[in-house]
Amino acid sequence: METNVLFYKIQKGTITTEDYVNWSYSQLEKYVSSPSLNILSSFSFDDNLFEVEMYFKRAIDELAINEPTFDICARAYIGFLANKIKKAYEHTVIFDLADMIFQIAATELDNADDLFAWFEISEMIDRLNYDDQSFVLNEDDLISRIKNEAEILQRYIH
Repeated sequence: METNVLFYKIQKGTITTEDYVNWSYSQLEKYVSSPSLNILSSFSFDDNLFEVEMYFKRAIDELAINEPTFDICARAYIGFLANKIKKAYEHTVIFDLADMIFQIAATELDNADDLFAWFEISEMIDRLNYDDQSFVLNEDDLISRIKNEAEILQRYIH
């Protein structure tokens, strides 16, 4: 898990022990190491969240990582969701992930003009779901548009 994505989950209060442990694995895979990071990677997903957080905070200090702004974290999480869209096959999963991107862009970011395509996609999903007969785009076309926008977003954010 990318560091900024982890901080987004921390800031939103949706963090889990599994997130911290997976983050430690991703750091070790990049040959980043510290005493607390090594300990953090030894936890199981069922271990106590508060104990795991203690080692995370120590690892952050040892690695001199500063907490990024919320905007940076939210955009990193959007990139994470875009990556999941690219790998997803089920239409309902893709629509749910697209809606999550829209929700972040619409309610959590101050300036989301660069994410306007996701506002359009949300509107298209609503029109498709509520059977607007004047809507000419079918589900497969919409999936294609979402995947294309996810690809563009992935290149833009990373």
